[in-house]
Amino acid sequence: MSSNGSLRPFGTVADLDVDFDHLDRQRLVTTVLARCVDPGDESFWWGQAIGYRIATLLRLVTLTDGRPAVSLNGRCASATCGDPFSFDLPLLGLPDGDPGTRSFQVPCGANRPLTLRRPTGDDLRRWAELKPSSRHEAVRVMLDSLAIDGDVSLGDEAALSASMSAMDPLVDFRVSCTCPSCGVTQDVVVDLESLALASLARRQRSLLQEVHRFASCYGWTETDVLAVPPARRARYLALMEAES
Repeated sequence: MSSNGSLRPFGTVADLDVDFDHLDRQRLVTTVLARCVDPGDESFWWGQAIGYRIATLLRLVTLTDGRPAVSLNGRCASATCGDPFSFDLPLLGLPDGDPGTRSFQVPCGANRPLTLRRPTGDDLRRWAELKPSSRHEAVRVMLDSLAIDGDVSLGDEAALSASMSAMDPLVDFRVSCTCPSCGVTQDVVVDLESLALASLARRQRSLLQEVHRFASCYGWTETDVLAVPPARRARYLALMEAES
């Protein structure tokens, strides 16, 4: 992944205030990025392409957890098998979201090229607020708002979807897996944004538990606890466990 933009691990006192339970997903992504990644400006992150937001979020998870890969579960799609299986997903080898590319062309037949811009976090927020009454209306709104040049029709949806997936592969991310039981190869859909947010939410819960343990044992404040480096906190926690 790209190393553009300095970032810090998720885990300061201020990060304990992030509301993982009630903020809508895009607001949550923007809040986390603005807190942990330079520039710390929500308007900047609202304006970034969805793929770049996801890529940066994954960089943050890798830095916070210190793990280059995550273990995931799938289930064989074969009607004669259906067995569960697991696989490792290396986060460091994923695309960087290409923050420099803002638009792309789509050939739609009859020499009718279309130019679209990549959807941003702000687009997702605006589309959600519009509350379209049908899928047809939702697609029409999205296509109209992303079109830069050329006439877009609903018949172009398949070509546009394929081009957008190629431009932002992290948005509609799939992993090709072979079932170890029957050998059938299939694509497993992975919601990378949800995966990243779940990891950071677990980290927050773990920090709250650590603060509680230190406060109960030593009377320390949140600031006192999180000022101690994680490796040293782990040694203190081991001592607490040994005495309990």
